[in-house]
Amino acid sequence: MRDLEGVIAQLDIRRAQVLVEAIIAEVQDADGLNLGIQWANKNSGMSQFTNTGLPITTAIAGANQYKKEGAVDSSIASTLNGLNGIAAGFYQGNWAMLLSALSSNSKNDILATPSIVTLDNMEAMFNVGQEVPVLSGSQTTSGDNVFNTVERKTVGIKLKVKPQINEGDSVLLEIEQEVSSVADAASSSSADLGATFNTRTVNNAVLVGSGETVVVGGLLDKSVTDSVDKVPVLGDIPVLGYLFRSNSKKVSRRNLMLFIRPSIIRDRDQYRHASADKYHALIRNKFSSVVIRITPRR
Repeated sequence: MRDLEGVIAQLDIRRAQVLVEAIIAEVQDADGLNLGIQWANKNSGMSQFTNTGLPITTAIAGANQYKKEGAVDSSIASTLNGLNGIAAGFYQGNWAMLLSALSSNSKNDILATPSIVTLDNMEAMFNVGQEVPVLSGSQTTSGDNVFNTVERKTVGIKLKVKPQINEGDSVLLEIEQEVSSVADAASSSSADLGATFNTRTVNNAVLVGSGETVVVGGLLDKSVTDSVDKVPVLGDIPVLGYLFRSNSKKVSRRNLMLFIRPSIIRDRDQYRHASADKYHALIRNKFSSVVIRITPRR
């Protein structure tokens, strides 16, 4: 009987838990410059470029419409639809010229600090995001009515982790982490297919000591897109060639780093201390005007 009680005493112990804290830091910025000149002549044709945002044929059609008697300001508004930046030019007699220029800069910073507590050797999942409708199919009836089928896709931050406590206060972490978002813009060819998504995924296993921080993934990415539309021969003339060409350049950079820190919680006091630290950090960052103290029991 005493042997049985000893076995029960060995088994009836509090299971350790693991507090897993992650930091997701992502910085994206992009710089762009578009500059171009287009020419047109009623008798001999035109030079029209696709990377200016406003083709000269559209500008001429809008100018002709505006000159008509009884025209309204909406003709100018429809002509400038899709134009970003500034446009200037002239339309006199048989000749027309259009100068368009655009300089753009965008920056997007993402900093997320998800955390989750789970028992030793138990999988846990953290998910914060939103459901975005995605076009999955369409069907045309006999009456030429189109019915679209829409599905929902979850975008945001997903963290799935399974910790296993080893000897020496080390933790083996099986990690699945995904950061997804809806792209700002999609190409015109895919406009009818629905949204475009940005997805960054990490799936690995690491061994780290309790309370230590480790980098589980990182990405440094830079892309440069440089396009030139020009009139043959004339566009290659030094200096004067700028009158017969359109330049477009975009430089985008992305820096993504993923950090993770496990902390072993073996008893009730450690759990209270961890909860109090999280609570006071929230108070300091968000609600500094109201302070409610939580002190762990001794």
